Amino acid sequence: MKSIPFSILLASAILGISFIVGCLLLSNQGKVSESTQAVEQDVPNNNKTLMTIQETAEYLSMTKEQVMDIIKAEQGSFSASGVFEGKMFPFIKVQDQFFVSRVELELWVQDATSSHRRYINGQLY
Repeated sequence: MKSIPFSILLASAILGISFIVGCLLLSNQGKVSESTQAVEQDVPNNNKTLMTIQETAEYLSMTKEQVMDIIKAEQGSFSASGVFEGKMFPFIKVQDQFFVSRVELELWVQDATSSHRRYINGQLY
């Protein structure tokens, strides 16, 4: 029986290992894209122009109640004096549902933080 050269055995082993690794990578790629899609569904869509109050709260790392307290506090302050210094929370109300502009929200955050606004128990201080 003729012996097989070492170089051919080595090349065959490398080819076999490469084939197995390639198959594993391809099979895991489908699993990764499925898990990525699942995570993307949990995160509010960053491309939306308007967000619901719940999406806004998640975006700001707040509760829905905290966001509504900010809206009520600013509206109360404006109603009491007729004037509001700075940028008000950027919402629109359609029937009974609030929507918040993502672009305007970024500007509001900058204004509210630079003026060190304080919201305590639904009141603006």
